[in-house]
Amino acid sequence: MLAREQITATFYIPGHTVDSFPEVCAEIRDAGHEIGHHGYLHESPVNLDEQHEREVIEKGLESLQRIEVTPKGYRSPGWDLSANSVGLLLEYGFVYDSSMMGADYQPYWCRRNDIPHRDRAHEWGEEVELVEVPVSWTLDDFPQMEFLLNPFLPGLSGYDKTLGMWRTDFDYMLEEEPGGVFCITFHPQVIGRGGRMTILENLIAHMKAADAAFRRVGDVVTDWKAAHPHRAGGAGGRDLGGS
Repeated sequence: MLAREQITATFYIPGHTVDSFPEVCAEIRDAGHEIGHHGYLHESPVNLDEQHEREVIEKGLESLQRIEVTPKGYRSPGWDLSANSVGLLLEYGFVYDSSMMGADYQPYWCRRNDIPHRDRAHEWGEEVELVEVPVSWTLDDFPQMEFLLNPFLPGLSGYDKTLGMWRTDFDYMLEEEPGGVFCITFHPQVIGRGGRMTILENLIAHMKAADAAFRRVGDVVTDWKAAHPHRAGGAGGRDLGGS
């Protein structure tokens, strides 16, 4: 469908998936899509110590290198980050992360070493040269379409409801934040099942009617960095934007 619509996308692929399905992942690469790092076995970094998180990053990189991919971007499994994640991403040369939720439609520079006090205001950490392309659980197919044994998540939402929600969020961006980035997340095993594909087809048609550009995340980041030079040593105050 992406080929038919002439769209290139960004696929964040766990290293275990690359090792298990190298031919499919190579096809994704050869079709012009960007491939980013997504852990090895989809491990959340939150419960990992620094050494274990480092090992997971290295193991995922090794898997991607076997299909001749050097990723610029990282997306944490479950959108979870540890206190060490940003520093490790900088150490391993990543250009951007796409796991945080400090904005709706605008990239921003990541921070590290925030201190969230309970009895007084937060202490904001240092702004670092790692671009964040924010995500949202609203703009994710999994909590809408999969069966979830969790009373706080809807799951198995109607197709019309899901399409309507995403179209409304997109239209809001057009009205309130022209030039924004609509970073929506799809899982092949979720959106790719049966009639769910029609939701994505209809959403793409709606976006094309609004003359939207469909771009890989890494390309968006390259242009954003050129327009927003990093100020070394800066500190930020955007809530929820650090780690």
